[in-house]
Amino acid sequence: MLARFRHGKDTLDMPRQILDGDTFDRQRETHEAPWLAVFVSDWCQPCETLLSRLSGSAHDIVRALPLGVVDIEREPALAERYGVKGTPTLVLFVDGEPRATRVGALSDDQLRQLCEEAGRS
Repeated sequence: MLARFRHGKDTLDMPRQILDGDTFDRQRETHEAPWLAVFVSDWCQPCETLLSRLSGSAHDIVRALPLGVVDIEREPALAERYGVKGTPTLVLFVDGEPRATRVGALSDDQLRQLCEEAGRS
């Protein structure tokens, strides 16, 4: 799943990257604008569903938000730091701070609501 995302087979037309501990911290410290961190694992079917939704029907909803994906098996410290207990978990960051968290393969309406929270911040 992450290999497809990493190598561009998921066609998200927005800034996106696979984040490790260092790149995550740089993203958090340097981005004042809202962005989404998506915590996933390779074995997680709801993660696959969410990443597919982000590159499909929800593409226009989240287009304006940079997106970073964190593999919790490779970066367990990040998952622990942000209280990730299940995958997928989305964390909306504004001014470098977590502003909202959602767990699960969100629907288009739920993603829209999360993005609206970014606009209210």
